[in-house]
Amino acid sequence: MAFNFHRGAEGIVLANSHRGYSNRAPENTFPAFDAARQAGTHCIEIDIHLTADNQLVVTHDHRVDRVSTGQGFVEQLTYPQLLAFDFGVKYHPEFTGTRIPLLADVLRWAVENGMGLIVEAKQRRRHDEFVAAVVALLRRHPEAIAHIQLLGFNHVLINRVKAQLPELALQVVTLERYNNQLAAVQQSNAGCVCFEYEFAHVDDLRAYKNAGLGVRMYLHEVKEGMDPLTQYWHKFGYDSRPEILSWLREGLIDMLSHDDIPYLQALIEEAGLRWN
Repeated sequence: MAFNFHRGAEGIVLANSHRGYSNRAPENTFPAFDAARQAGTHCIEIDIHLTADNQLVVTHDHRVDRVSTGQGFVEQLTYPQLLAFDFGVKYHPEFTGTRIPLLADVLRWAVENGMGLIVEAKQRRRHDEFVAAVVALLRRHPEAIAHIQLLGFNHVLINRVKAQLPELALQVVTLERYNNQLAAVQQSNAGCVCFEYEFAHVDDLRAYKNAGLGVRMYLHEVKEGMDPLTQYWHKFGYDSRPEILSWLREGLIDMLSHDDIPYLQALIEEAGLRWN
């Protein structure tokens, strides 16, 4: 059964856990994915890269240094080399032995558990090989296509995948306010658009929904002890909460993304809506 990412019109806003439940477990690992599921959310965002031996792995940075015991760039390392690194111990010793996931394994897990995946393409080079690997993987696991949206800042790259898999849903990121925002998104063949508060306008959100698009709002990670809405007040000088709550209540947002799942759930409930 296909996963439904867009339920704002039903009064349901999906609490989309960023890189899994990364406030409770190492980001982009199975412990974080399982923690997200156990916390009651059914939609997670992950990031993918292609290794030197053409394996699709789940991790955010181009380098592995921040999140693992290894060093180097994902695209310059083979999958066996990456398996030699621990991707959990730097987060907390209780996660010692955590390995980098293969996208294939995460897809199987999502289908088995009825989860939706926002899969962000992080690939900078070797685009031909990346596209070929993604297409081949999804053709081997066609049941997974209905559980994912392929996300990218590089709209050209993700459209190269969609050209070979027309049934694949795309999600694009907008970090500007264009003169014709809706047209810019539609030209990228997206079924969903991801935005940040800084670049948002209610007219654009309404235009997206009137055109039948899904909408995902990304809330920044906690910085210097400030949650996202406090950050916006600190940056812009006013309280963004009433505005964001009004967008939620109007059904303009289908997914709300952040690292802390209870924070998402509380905000959705404050708007008088459900998160599952």
